[in-house]
Amino acid sequence: MKVNLFDLSEEQVRNIRYWAPAFITAALAWLLLLIVGETPLSRASGLALAVMGVTASMRRMGFIASIAGGLTMTLCPIFWSQAGGGVTKPATIVLAVGLAAVATLLASITVKRSYLGIGLGIAVFVLIFWSQIGIAQSLRLTGLVAAWYMYLLVDMVMLTNPRPGTKPPSPPRPFHTYGLLFLFAIGTINDPLIVLFAPAILLCLFLSYAKLPLWYWLSVLAATCIGIGLLVESYLLPDPPLLGLLNWREAASWIGLGQLLTEQFSIVGIVVAVLGLARLSRWFPPLGTVTMIAFAAFTFFGLVYLGDNREILLLPLVMIQILWMTYAVNTFGQWVNKTIGNETARWTHFISAFYLVVPVILLLNIIQS
Repeated sequence: MKVNLFDLSEEQVRNIRYWAPAFITAALAWLLLLIVGETPLSRASGLALAVMGVTASMRRMGFIASIAGGLTMTLCPIFWSQAGGGVTKPATIVLAVGLAAVATLLASITVKRSYLGIGLGIAVFVLIFWSQIGIAQSLRLTGLVAAWYMYLLVDMVMLTNPRPGTKPPSPPRPFHTYGLLFLFAIGTINDPLIVLFAPAILLCLFLSYAKLPLWYWLSVLAATCIGIGLLVESYLLPDPPLLGLLNWREAASWIGLGQLLTEQFSIVGIVVAVLGLARLSRWFPPLGTVTMIAFAAFTFFGLVYLGDNREILLLPLVMIQILWMTYAVNTFGQWVNKTIGNETARWTHFISAFYLVVPVILLLNIIQS
């Protein structure tokens, strides 16, 4: 086995190269939030972790392109609106998630039974949640869960359904399937809005041909039913209700949602995202379908939601849009490189580097405002 200067195996080097963009982008986002955004340390750290998840979801679309996409996420108006504020202490619910994750990991390693680890982790989270928090609906946790959901969904689909003619499909890894269940459970308990990911999750599991035990499917079904019940209780039963189920027929709802997306990256961003989705549906049909279903679910929610914090709750729409934009840039770079006939992928990297103009423009807008 080849060994490099730092005595690392080839697999370790590949892992470092794979995760480097996510760590680099998270570090840059953390510094920008602290220095430019004057964000408290705990909040900046949580937001940087969300940026890491989104960047990791785009890693298979190129080293530079994923960094540019992650920085675009950091500096877009919706995400950046969470910057600033006074000094805060770490949120109890964030600590609960950390303790639940540690309990899951330790139990899985000790007893070597993933389902026991997940069950213990969820039990720890539920115990802390109901005894110390109650009905929290933490926007930060919702955004963090959505970001890492993006990574798990995208990485799992692209691994199990690669581009035809490139490499054979691989089965999903345990951290994909069990990670989806863990995040789905704790995310739904915190805010039932996460249940909107359920159609995309089920389709992703179906397309991956994952061989999962019966208890797994029953757990997903139970979490979905609980999430739907909590969604009704939290958004429909209050007086006045936070959802107007017939509002999707109003032109004003569509115009408002369109303005929300246009304000992030202008109409050019919408066009680039549509082109990216078109190419994604051509070369990676399963991923195109999964992301479209997730986008459609949150679009419907955006059309009928009547409460506060609408922009933050619709952050998954922006995450998916950036994913499509990044794929469009990567595809264009590959086309240019192939047209010129360069075997080193130099032009693909150049086009991806040009994509960095977007976060630079967003940063200049923030500084000037």
